[in-house]
Amino acid sequence: MVDDFRTYEEQPAAFCRKAAEEYRRDDEIEIGAVNHRRICENLARISSSFGRKIHVLDVGCGTGRHFHCLRNVELLVGVDISAEMLRAAETPVKSEEISAENIRLLQRNIYEHTFSSGMFDFIYSFGVFGHGASLTAELGRKFYHWLEEGGRLYVNTIETSENLLLNAGRRKVKRVVYPLLPQSIQRKLDEREARLPRFTMTREELDAVMRASGFADFSISAHVCRSASWSGVHLECIATKSRRRTCVVQA
Repeated sequence: MVDDFRTYEEQPAAFCRKAAEEYRRDDEIEIGAVNHRRICENLARISSSFGRKIHVLDVGCGTGRHFHCLRNVELLVGVDISAEMLRAAETPVKSEEISAENIRLLQRNIYEHTFSSGMFDFIYSFGVFGHGASLTAELGRKFYHWLEEGGRLYVNTIETSENLLLNAGRRKVKRVVYPLLPQSIQRKLDEREARLPRFTMTREELDAVMRASGFADFSISAHVCRSASWSGVHLECIATKSRRRTCVVQA
């Protein structure tokens, strides 16, 4: 796992500059996917659980795909490395269902930016860790610091075993088929593979990161994702900033 994201900052930013329009079109498709609906329900449940208006941070908000899922939000801060993504997030999908009273969009590198201690009640991030960025203990400690006591964290990342199996199959096919393809198609395949670095985690690694970040109350679960934009297995973690010393790893 690489702890210094700055080495990879330009590559994800360049990718997002080209992909923002495509991502915004995909929003209309993705919101109908089973995985999105499940995550959306969890976001609604968690954001509603505080019994009061809350402050929320969306890390790597992209085009604002999850804004409409939140409830009881006084302030929603969306952070992304891409100005193009943030422009798309100004008119997010299902904007008529967004109930957040105040939305602020910030172009920042989350690994270098900081917020005040206890500024947020709820922090979430989807489709970021694993796709060009890694969930490190250093970043996790930032999340812990930014959360109010009793605040919640909900994140996902790519699960290692699924990625290894997927890559093994791709490598086998590539060895056989790639040399037979026209050079133009070979170039396109090479560009696709090089566009974003991929970081994966095992359950044990994610567990260790959460503990090193300061979280003691958290659960980890695996979920198969099949959508128009990505298929594979994500590890999801829901954590609470509290003094209780409990953790659960689900099958």
